[in-house]
Amino acid sequence: KLRRSVGTCYVVAMVRGKRNPRYFGLATRLRTTRKARGLTRMALAQRVGRDPSVSADIEMNQRLPTVGMVVRLAAGLEVSVGWLAYGIGSPHPEETPATTEGMSARIKTARMEQGFTKAGLARLADLSATALANIEKGAQTGVDVLEALAMALEVSPAWLAFGVEPQLLPARRSARATAESAHAAE
Repeated sequence: KLRRSVGTCYVVAMVRGKRNPRYFGLATRLRTTRKARGLTRMALAQRVGRDPSVSADIEMNQRLPTVGMVVRLAAGLEVSVGWLAYGIGSPHPEETPATTEGMSARIKTARMEQGFTKAGLARLADLSATALANIEKGAQTGVDVLEALAMALEVSPAWLAFGVEPQLLPARRSARATAESAHAAE
């Protein structure tokens, strides 16, 4: 697993030989954006209505936020929620503020369109069927769980969580493929 509990904190381990999840950069994006905006953790906490320790814990990779918390942080920092959570798209905020409204319907629709049962999708995302059922009923979930669901459904985690386009991510090109195409162009 990528995440394991150590006391009341979560330790996120880098994975060798596999592409690391997009949410791994969230802590860095949060910290650098907060500092670029000239905000202290206290000032950000006041903007989002949370204890300053929440932002500190996220910035230090001691806590993974829920997708709802990322919406509040993105609004407080005036950045795109898809960019903050997963590094997708531009950091410029959406014209219409993003929310998690409709997340459960997007998950359910994508699951059914691809012919997955709840148990089947839950197994692919390393969740229990009950956890998936709760998410489909509207329960909040972490950015890590949402990304695992998005990977299993082969859709953008930003679209699945926040309804931010595009629904499908373009395939990432490997460094080797990029170097070979650049060499061929010479």
